[in-house]
Amino acid sequence: MSHPSNSESYVIEISGAAVGIVVREPQARRFAFHAASRRFSRFDGMTFVGPRDAERYLSGQVARRLHSLLEELVA
Repeated sequence: MSHPSNSESYVIEISGAAVGIVVREPQARRFAFHAASRRFSRFDGMTFVGPRDAERYLSGQVARRLHSLLEELVA
């Protein structure tokens, strides 16, 4: 995850690939996710307490999807 200085937005990366950004929403004191690719568009607009929370959640979603695909291959 990139942390630009004095910024209210952060790039979210999974395995070195940028999947989107989170931007602080001052009124809500949360960060909104904005997808950089269609594969992550279903998460567009989700809010998180902080950038690391967003990265952990999205990484978990990728891991679950990969696990599901591997189970299908061996079934």
